[in-house]
Amino acid sequence: MPRVTETTVKRADAPQALEYNWGGFDMRWQLEALGGGTRLTLWTNIGHRFISMGAAGWHICFDVLDRLLNGTPIGRMVGPEAMKFGRWQRLNAEYAKQFGIEAPNWPPQAAQKS
Repeated sequence: MPRVTETTVKRADAPQALEYNWGGFDMRWQLEALGGGTRLTLWTNIGHRFISMGAAGWHICFDVLDRLLNGTPIGRMVGPEAMKFGRWQRLNAEYAKQFGIEAPNWPPQAAQKS
């Protein structure tokens, strides 16, 4: 069953920017010309403790988008399904290291074995 989250659009400036509040998180997407292409930038507020988890999740979302745009779609992958994806665990650990935090042990069954 789809999960419904209240969303309030704060600014829609097509085709450059979209800002909204989604489930308590402020989000801003921005497009800008860069060389012969386009740069997509995403800003969001997320608790520092969960920043590596969020970064890993958004990384996978962008991978899914990239595959779709390249004509090799892999389908929707969000929430718990994305966390079961083996790559999410590695990305979570890599982003935690990059941000200088301890990687949250989530989901618990995915804990690294010593």
